[in-house]
Amino acid sequence: MQSALDQFRISISRVRDLIALHNSVKAQATGALDVSDMLRAALVLAVSALDYYVHEVVTLGMLEIHRGSRSEPAPSANTTQSAFSRFHVTLGGARQDRLTAIDIASWLEAEIQQTQGYTFVQQSYTVSDLIPAISSSILDKLNNTSWLESEIRERLGYQSFQQADKIADAIRYISDKKLWDEVAIQMTKSAKDVKQQLNSIVDRRNKIAHEADIDPTFNIGGRWNIDEVLVGDAVNFVERLVESIHQVL
Repeated sequence: MQSALDQFRISISRVRDLIALHNSVKAQATGALDVSDMLRAALVLAVSALDYYVHEVVTLGMLEIHRGSRSEPAPSANTTQSAFSRFHVTLGGARQDRLTAIDIASWLEAEIQQTQGYTFVQQSYTVSDLIPAISSSILDKLNNTSWLESEIRERLGYQSFQQADKIADAIRYISDKKLWDEVAIQMTKSAKDVKQQLNSIVDRRNKIAHEADIDPTFNIGGRWNIDEVLVGDAVNFVERLVESIHQVL
């Protein structure tokens, strides 16, 4: 799941570059030139980086659970299955695995021939002799999760993981930890403060993305105030938040 964090860091670096560009242009321009939209773009991109991180870390985490390299989260209260176990996949997506199970003998012969060579499968062996080749073939099959990755990305693709409760819902697919309690410890804040600050940033992002950042109490064209300090603080918070989430996971 490290690649999810690496991509987030690259995205946040681009956001900081945009803020620096704003500051440079503002310093050289006259007051008549309004460059504040560069800050609005930076705020939207910072939240987008968070959203993308959650999508990626959950997708990669679920694939690790499927492969057996990560533990499945325990069921939450009043449920008998974990969120991971309740995740739905289509029968079409699982078709190849079903067909393989139906004709496992032919599949194993083809796999072993491909990895060991034709001469190998023409000889006689005991069961114990064949176990390493069978185990290797099954492990390779388990690690080939392209169909499952497509299913997960399609299911999660239309969802937004920005608000605190939505992020917690997504993380439950890969972890049974109390996300915000543990993130709060990392950030030396209360869980309530962490969630409120995040939701406040996302609300402002939504004003920019969906309402043109217009303040309806102003005259036509009037927008909510924004400056480099507000955006810088928001970016710092989002960056620290994601680093803390990753440590918890």
